Amino acid sequence: MKASVLGLGPSLALYKPEGYDITIGVNDIWRYFKTDVVCCFDEREMFIPDRIEVIDSSKPQAFYSHLDCYSGRADFKRVELLPYFPTYICQVDLPALPKSMTSTFIATVIAYRFYQAEEIHLYGADMRNHPNLDEHMCREIKNHFIKLKQVLKEKGTKLVVFGSGILADI
Repeated sequence: MKASVLGLGPSLALYKPEGYDITIGVNDIWRYFKTDVVCCFDEREMFIPDRIEVIDSSKPQAFYSHLDCYSGRADFKRVELLPYFPTYICQVDLPALPKSMTSTFIATVIAYRFYQAEEIHLYGADMRNHPNLDEHMCREIKNHFIKLKQVLKEKGTKLVVFGSGILADI
């Protein structure tokens, strides 16, 4: 199975929806593309009202979160997240999912775990000039994605990153 994971960064402009078996987007991705799956790991108050409106009006096949504030949705699928970051090792086969400081990380794990993706194409995960991420956080996120890419490769899943963001050379 070939999956696309869509963040909201500038490289989302490179995405062409053809050729994917499943599309997974984060937060208010439905503003741009009607993905099969939406993942949201931030509390509602983190979003301005028009973003919440898009999130609430989205109608994906599945809506993944670990937060109770989304549990009233008919498409809601609860996930559990590990309490720590994958600084040294990324464990993708535990009952709880590994996390980073970006929703696209968890969405990538969901593509592997719940949709058995053998190839995952990541768009919009640039994180350059992100208003909530400083240089230190971006280094940590990149390290987490390096660990994730390594473990996915060991399991036979290819991760391809599009764009020129912080993950371009992993």
